[in-house]
Amino acid sequence: MKQNLIILFLAGALLLGCQKKPDLGRKDEKERKKQYTLRQQIEDMRGVEGTIELPVIRLTSGTITSVLSLTGELVPQKSVVVKPLMEGRIHFLKKIKVGDIVEEGELIAKIDDRDIEDAIEQQKRQIDITRETIKLDEDELARSEKDLAFDRKMLKEGFINEQEFRKSESTFKRAQIALRKSRLQLELEENKLQKELRKREKVPIKAPVSGMVVLASHLSGQNTGGKLLNEEITALEGTQVGTGTQLFGMISRDRFLARCMVNGKDKARISPGQKVDVIVITHREVHIPGQVSSVDHIQDTNTHAYKVWIRLRRSNPYFTSGLFVRANIELDRSVGTIVIPREFLKERDNRWFVQVVENESVRDVWVTTGLEQGQDIEILSGVSFDDLLVASDKVIAAGQKVKPVEIEPEE
Repeated sequence: MKQNLIILFLAGALLLGCQKKPDLGRKDEKERKKQYTLRQQIEDMRGVEGTIELPVIRLTSGTITSVLSLTGELVPQKSVVVKPLMEGRIHFLKKIKVGDIVEEGELIAKIDDRDIEDAIEQQKRQIDITRETIKLDEDELARSEKDLAFDRKMLKEGFINEQEFRKSESTFKRAQIALRKSRLQLELEENKLQKELRKREKVPIKAPVSGMVVLASHLSGQNTGGKLLNEEITALEGTQVGTGTQLFGMISRDRFLARCMVNGKDKARISPGQKVDVIVITHREVHIPGQVSSVDHIQDTNTHAYKVWIRLRRSNPYFTSGLFVRANIELDRSVGTIVIPREFLKERDNRWFVQVVENESVRDVWVTTGLEQGQDIEILSGVSFDDLLVASDKVIAAGQKVKPVEIEPEE
């Protein structure tokens, strides 16, 4: 009996040794995929047979927003190109250079006012003379009026004739006219004085706002012609300037706007009043809440995009014109909805599904998605609050027995 068993064993071994082994290298792609699929199915079946620990998160109420991200730059809400208020020779009263901070009303320069001051003094002297003339004319009129009254009485009593009375009457009228002329002259002289005094008011050149000094070309977009920054301002010292001469620019530092560009498609999604998270890049990222102020209706001729103006709720000491800005405009918001990490959303046959744990086993659930924000996504249907969501980007075999380990979403 023992010999028979040995013979059977050797025969079986010989038979196995004589069989031709399959050449895997010669199988086509379809066969390899089929073999892989079968092997994967076997592994899945083996997994189902056991119980594994699986991280899950409990679905709760959340909030998600849909945002549109734009880039742009920081621009001052108020900027001014400083120009003289009158023609004349300019003199700077303090040295200023690009980047200097000046206060509103601070005296920077002035127009040569020597001729104006001389004219004012001369006009004041002329007014004094005219007033003295008026006093003499008033006295002369008073005497003429008394003489006329006396001659009228003398004419009535017959002591003088009509011709002599007419002379006295003419003298009185000339005195009246002389006084009116003098008073009119005084009015003209005072008007001339006021004109010179108004010129004097235009002499000083003061800072119109509190802020930083910049080149006038920085605000007007003109070419500086290669001049040194500070020389472009100080080179005007002692030159003849007019009311159209651009001396320098000033930008306010207390209020800034974010100016971003948007294409025509996204422009239709933006409207004034929308909330914005503005990120300004200084030596670090500064987050400032903002609000869409306006959207241009005409394309920029260079970029063929539209300008979006965003008002910032507050400023920062490090803010200056031209800083890079990233603006996240809130387009839509869902409150009290189910929000999950997008990595836990899976796809099959061009449809989205998630995996949940029910009765200690994995179940596939088809879902409908909504808003997306960064790495989060809204789930509109398919799951409910308090469901246990499989916290993994791997697809677990449906029906797999598991021991759910609940974790916090942040983990």
